[in-house]
Amino acid sequence: MSDIDKYFAIVLVSLLCNSLFCDEPEDHKYISVLDKPFFSFTSSERQVILEGETSSFLNSSEFTIQFPIFKLNSNKTLVNINSKEAIFNKDIGSIKFKDSVELQALNKENNLIISSEEIILNLTNKTFSSAKNVFTNINDLEIKSLGIEITQVAGNLHAEFSEGSFQIKNIGSTSRGYGKKVYINSEDDKIILEEQAQLDQDGFVIKSDLIHYDYNLNKILKSINSSIENNL
Repeated sequence: MSDIDKYFAIVLVSLLCNSLFCDEPEDHKYISVLDKPFFSFTSSERQVILEGETSSFLNSSEFTIQFPIFKLNSNKTLVNINSKEAIFNKDIGSIKFKDSVELQALNKENNLIISSEEIILNLTNKTFSSAKNVFTNINDLEIKSLGIEITQVAGNLHAEFSEGSFQIKNIGSTSRGYGKKVYINSEDDKIILEEQAQLDQDGFVIKSDLIHYDYNLNKILKSINSSIENNL
C-alpha cells in the first residue's frame, strides 16, 4: 500500500470512530455522515487534496463523497477532477468518480481534458480509467471512445482507447480515424490504430489491420493489409 493509501485509510478510520452515532439504530446499521470533508496529503513528490460537500461510509472499506473536488499537484503535472459523487476504496487504493465527471491534467508538454460519467483513479499504479463513454481532448486531438486507460511516465501520457474514433484539424484539412484499439503516446505525437483500423484524410480513406499515424505531421508511417478508397 502506498503512502497516500495508508494516509487515507488512517483518516477514514479516524472519521468513522469520531462520527458514528452513539446510539445504535433499530436496524443495527451504523450511520456516519460528515459535512465538508477535507483530506490532504503532502510528500516530497506531490500534494493530494480531496474535499466535498458531505461524506459517509458505505461499508468497512468504502467511503463516499458528494460533489468531490480532487487536486493532485506533482513536480511535473497538475490534475483536477470534479464530479457529483466519488467512492474511495481503501482496500484497493482507488477513487471512483461518478456522474458528470470532468478531469483536466496539465503539464509543460500536454493539456488533457476528459469527460465521462465515470472515471477511476488508481492511486497504487497511478492510472486513470473508464469503461463508460468517454470524450477526450489531448492537445486539440479529439477522441470519442467506449473506454480509456491512461498512465503517465516521465511526464508523457500513454493512453489506450476501446473502440475509439478521433478527429484532428490540420492546416487546410481534417483527419478522422477509428480503431477497435487506439493507442497514443504524447511523446512522439503518434496514433496507433488496431483492428478494423480506418483513416480518412479529406475523403482519401485507408482501411487496414494496423495504421501508425503521425498526427502532428499528418503522415501515415505504417499500414498493414491496407485498402484505399477515394470518396472525393
